Amino acid sequence: YHAADNIQEKIRVAKTECKQLYDHINRIKGEIQDTQLMNLSHSINSLNGINLQPIRTLKGHSNKISDLKWSQDSKSILSSSQDGFIIIWDPMTGLKKSAIPLLSQWVLASAISPNGDFVASAGLDNHCTVYRVAKDNKIQQNVISIFKGHTCYISATEFLNDRTILTASGDMTCAMWDIPKSKRIREYIDHLGDVLTMDLPPAQTPRYGNNFISGGSDGYAYLWDVRQPNSVQSFFVSDSDISSIKFFNNGESFMTGSDDGAARLFDLRSDCQISTYSLSSAFHQQRQANPTYQSGQKLRYGSSSSSTSSGHIPRTPQSVNFKETYIEDQGIISIDFSRSGRIMFACYADYGCAVWDIIKGEMIGKIDGHRNRVNAVKTSPNGLVVASSSWDMTIKLWAPTCR
Repeated sequence: YHAADNIQEKIRVAKTECKQLYDHINRIKGEIQDTQLMNLSHSINSLNGINLQPIRTLKGHSNKISDLKWSQDSKSILSSSQDGFIIIWDPMTGLKKSAIPLLSQWVLASAISPNGDFVASAGLDNHCTVYRVAKDNKIQQNVISIFKGHTCYISATEFLNDRTILTASGDMTCAMWDIPKSKRIREYIDHLGDVLTMDLPPAQTPRYGNNFISGGSDGYAYLWDVRQPNSVQSFFVSDSDISSIKFFNNGESFMTGSDDGAARLFDLRSDCQISTYSLSSAFHQQRQANPTYQSGQKLRYGSSSSSTSSGHIPRTPQSVNFKETYIEDQGIISIDFSRSGRIMFACYADYGCAVWDIIKGEMIGKIDGHRNRVNAVKTSPNGLVVASSSWDMTIKLWAPTCR
């Protein structure tokens, strides 16, 4: 017992020393960082009017939807649910292409391969299972591989290509697996807490195929080269869990969403944070602009005739209802960008899906049509449709319409 206690104490001391060294590095980097993105955007005009309307609702799950993914060709949507099924949808018709019963209903993450022939599910059973997609629209469970190397839940999974898949786990590691050989190829071990989220660079960017990013409960985001076990770049984000992470469209920047309610934009080339977005900062900006505002009143972001339930995004941000005490602790669940990269969609724990102008740092609207928590938002690779999923067991598709 004394030997085990001694080892645990050494581990604790090493973690503390490591965090202190990272803090020192971040202080040095902060001293040479001369500006932020929003400080350079004063001469840029606000966005013109955009009108996002719900065009279709996908219904078929009988329990909470846990994950949502688009295929690379934008012709399919994958949803996984705690009803024990993965459903592949046709976004054009709203019909089901395929339904796959899962080995475990406790799914947290899912993915679809680049060619669309395989899907994967992972979750609280500590396993990642790869299934072949049936082409005849039948309900069929065709298991290709089951990967069992993790010792804790799997929080995220992504296909690196049609033969390789990545997983992130609560055992503080990420792993790469060979699908045909059904074995682990490499393990990635720099995190000092649960790995909660992971993302790949967009296809057709130089980093695609060789890099991925991860975020965890240790408050760090790491950039990895899949060919080596240690990270190639690290970023301290905050003392809160990083629950969502997303590559920017050019593959050279990424956004993190944390339990402290802040979305933070990091640039890989300058190796630093360049912008921050939070509901609380939006509230404080409004309070400065309107000193008579009181908690519980309607926060005004433009024309009062705008309809938040229709997903309308006016030229200046619209009216949004929330209280001062209500917005301070809104953890971010999911993040994605528009095709141009100017707009960010961010899902909050109880607020819903907010829409941000990344360059100006302003919240410009809200996508709101679900009857329960919105837990994922994904823009189609072709940029034409935004999909949102919810605990109300539905998926809604949103598209811009002319005003």
